[in-house]
Amino acid sequence: MGGLRDPLSREASKDRLKRGFFLRQRPRTFRIGWRHEKANSYPFTPLADVRNLTLKTTSLLTVGIALGVVAPLRADVFQMPAGLKSLEFVEVGDPGNAPDKNGFGAVPYRYRISKYETTAAQWVEFVNAKGLSDPSESGLWSENMSREDGADKDPRCDIRRAGKVGSFVHTVSPEFANRPVNYASFLDACRFCNWLHNGQGDGDTETGAYTLNGYNGRDGRRIRRNPGAKFFVPTEDEWYKAAYYDPKKPGGPGYWKYPTRSDTKPSREKDSANAANYYTDSYLDPYFLLEVGSFPRALSAYGTLDQAGNLAEWTEGLDPPLLRSLRGGAFNSDDAGLNVPTPNRAWTSMSDEDAVGIRIAAVVPGFPVPVPEPKLVATESAVVDFPRRPWRDPQNGKPFFPLAWFSHTSNEADLDELERQGANLILVVDGYSDVETEEEFKSLTPKMVGFLDQAHKRNIRVLIQAGNLQESQQDNNVVAIEWLRKWVMAIRNHPALFGYQLYDEPEYRVGAGIGVEERRAVHKFVDSFVRARQALREWDPNPHRMISVVFNLVPLSTWTDFLPSLESFQVDRYPLDVEQAYFGHRGDWGPLMMAWSMAHGANALKDHPHLKNPAPCMQGVGQAFVDGRGNPVWRTPLYEESRYMAYSSLTTGAWGVFHWIHWPGFPPSPTIDANVGRLYHELRRLLPAFEQSYENPPFTVRHNHEGITRNFLTDAVADITTLALEDEKNYYLVVSDNSGVFKDVTLRLKGLKLANQNSRPAEVLNESWEKTMTYALESGEWVIGPHAMYFGDINVWVISKESR
Repeated sequence: MGGLRDPLSREASKDRLKRGFFLRQRPRTFRIGWRHEKANSYPFTPLADVRNLTLKTTSLLTVGIALGVVAPLRADVFQMPAGLKSLEFVEVGDPGNAPDKNGFGAVPYRYRISKYETTAAQWVEFVNAKGLSDPSESGLWSENMSREDGADKDPRCDIRRAGKVGSFVHTVSPEFANRPVNYASFLDACRFCNWLHNGQGDGDTETGAYTLNGYNGRDGRRIRRNPGAKFFVPTEDEWYKAAYYDPKKPGGPGYWKYPTRSDTKPSREKDSANAANYYTDSYLDPYFLLEVGSFPRALSAYGTLDQAGNLAEWTEGLDPPLLRSLRGGAFNSDDAGLNVPTPNRAWTSMSDEDAVGIRIAAVVPGFPVPVPEPKLVATESAVVDFPRRPWRDPQNGKPFFPLAWFSHTSNEADLDELERQGANLILVVDGYSDVETEEEFKSLTPKMVGFLDQAHKRNIRVLIQAGNLQESQQDNNVVAIEWLRKWVMAIRNHPALFGYQLYDEPEYRVGAGIGVEERRAVHKFVDSFVRARQALREWDPNPHRMISVVFNLVPLSTWTDFLPSLESFQVDRYPLDVEQAYFGHRGDWGPLMMAWSMAHGANALKDHPHLKNPAPCMQGVGQAFVDGRGNPVWRTPLYEESRYMAYSSLTTGAWGVFHWIHWPGFPPSPTIDANVGRLYHELRRLLPAFEQSYENPPFTVRHNHEGITRNFLTDAVADITTLALEDEKNYYLVVSDNSGVFKDVTLRLKGLKLANQNSRPAEVLNESWEKTMTYALESGEWVIGPHAMYFGDINVWVISKESR
């Protein structure tokens, strides 16, 4: 982004730094209205925009931005010293207004919202009151806020920290004091509201408008507005109404497309009544962010400024369970605040980002605001009927259920182990595919063919990662592309070849920002995938050859951008190991996240008819790759947790199971091999049923825990999920408990084609217990009566088709 900045402006900024506007001065005694205080301050030499201030005003300016102790302010107005923007509010009246066509904007009460985005100077006053001991990680101040150490090319609000823990002092220069604060998370905004609610000064940040009590996690459902809140982050409706609704719009009350009382995209002219700070071929300012209110005539109907640009802003809206809703335009986006949701693919309540800021809402004195009801995500039934499009065998077109390894390097010994475990596929990342020259073609192609030959002898298919094909397409390296074409032509008819893997975790390569340049980088990267897929389809026309990638976590990424260029995908997750005994409560890394990812992946098939169902990839390595001596070590997954990850994923839309087995430098793990083999042996029993009935479930299932009651991780997966299957001899019902303890689980099956209605046993696969299944004449259902299940339990019910 820095390449588009005015170098003269950068040099001018550096020159001002050299002149020393961070000079320390001795403490002053001063008076602001009715207040009389003494503070250790760190004032700055005033810049051009404040050079006409008197010495007294300069002292007041310093106080506002480097205050060590803050007294309660009058009424509820965040009154800053002269020259600094205060936290001014405008009233949003007209309660009971109708919503816009998209359903947003209806608010049945009066409220206020800040005229400007929260500024860096206001944030300095806050953190100097409440952030004296905060760490930079998950604290009210972030190192990303500072422009020190060569960060002058980045969009930072330039709040700097000095001192020691317990007596930190935060400062901001006058040039940045009135620009909005960024790198402040949604939780930071909640704490700011609590501080305002509790009178500022030493007011509490953990209770008040929101009950936080130290929480710094991702689960957005835990943090909701409390009754009686005086200051709060606006809901999407509150934000939307303040930005777009106009009770005096020509033709009658209604909504504008932009927050500047306009249906025409704003300009960037500062004297215009329809203008904003957004991206158009370049950034408007060398510091990216403009001072709040830089477009004083570009007001919404209620008098707010900058909702069309500068920074996107947090709202209380939530895409459960993690993603916080954003609204408004930003300095690096080009939508100029158009009335559509600002895309958020990855940012949670604890995320702090360069393009996101804060706008505060508040009650109108005498008009208390009711607590908005959270929009319900889980309905009475949370059962999802996911699309069913299995992978196909390139040799015969029949469904192919992968029991697979994901390996970085592989040899014949690996193939022997796969054969013993009952696996039928291996994904090879380093698969003799790095072909860009004639020499590499001549050297690597025979090795690739040899590996395919060895796999074929063991009835194992091979999915080969050819990442350099994407790189060659992105670089338009026609020479490398031609040699890759010849490489594909040499192996394309091999019976062991299952398909081509394009990349491992591409979302980390491109990020998940909202800016124009970030989106261009995503589109450029995705385009290379599209061209790689087109080339492979031309060179290898077999329609059942899989073309896929591995994602790290769906949907917290740009994964949806890649879907048009793929046939399917796998998702990496880490099952729990012996160091993580508290099953299921590891935040992002818990086993339930796999089912959550698979549910989102299966749901994406509705929008992408060419996609096949995704597959889980359960890794044996984790965050700790070395022991205390620096030697590579495996994190050994627990069997039950791995089994739960596999089956719960299958019940929510997955197809097949992968394990990440080999990583360069790691010795073999007998424990992982044994656990994988045990699971694959069990799944082998079900392979005929998957191949026969996955696409068309043979019966329907109802039960008494179809809702969502847990209070952590994800709202995408019901408490209990099921998968109905059959083969020639049996019906199978996979049941996964994804939530808690249920002692009364009752299953109702309809559509079983049995010879009579006599009661019969339903056995649990590989366990020593069963239940009697009875026929309910009035409903036409077979009932498996009440029984207990616990979080992480997997029951695979086996119902014989033989006459009883």
